Amino acid sequence: MLIKSPADYFWRYVPELKSYLSKRLDRGEIDDVVQDVMLKLHTRDARWDIRFPKRYFYQVVRSTLVDLYRRNRSRCVHHHCELSPETHPRDDLSPIRILQAREEVRAARAALALLPQRTREIFLAVRLEGQSLKQVAASHGISTSAVEKHITRALNTLSVQLHDRDDPITDGWGAGARGRRLAMSAAPALS
Repeated sequence: MLIKSPADYFWRYVPELKSYLSKRLDRGEIDDVVQDVMLKLHTRDARWDIRFPKRYFYQVVRSTLVDLYRRNRSRCVHHHCELSPETHPRDDLSPIRILQAREEVRAARAALALLPQRTREIFLAVRLEGQSLKQVAASHGISTSAVEKHITRALNTLSVQLHDRDDPITDGWGAGARGRRLAMSAAPALS
């Protein structure tokens, strides 16, 4: 039998390895670990000075498992969830959602119109156009602290205007997904 690399020799241990891994890993990870082990063995130096091949094989398996556990822990894999319709439902643009978005844009424009002109200009320059505080301060001839105060005033005013409305169309819509579900269930069915 011609052996080109250590990995060729170790293929005989793969069924035993899969049995060993099935007690320690999820079914979906077993083939990945076997592939990683065989890749490490294949890329190993071509010298064949392994005295106890089976021991060496399981030492490579152990180091591969340690690498897997470290990688999973550093990536917080146990916090991940599968993307499925139950956990992440599809978000269609329904006519009601389009109406809601238009109403929110109208309300935002109305709230911005209530701001003093200078505060509105500073707020839009920083938040919409992405200018830095220094750039806005220089263009208006004020300090960066004054720019921050204008932005704070604008945010407070917008927050009050946008969250304390009693419009019948948007009532319940600003409460996030729960409010949208409640409003959808209360809306008459479209035939």
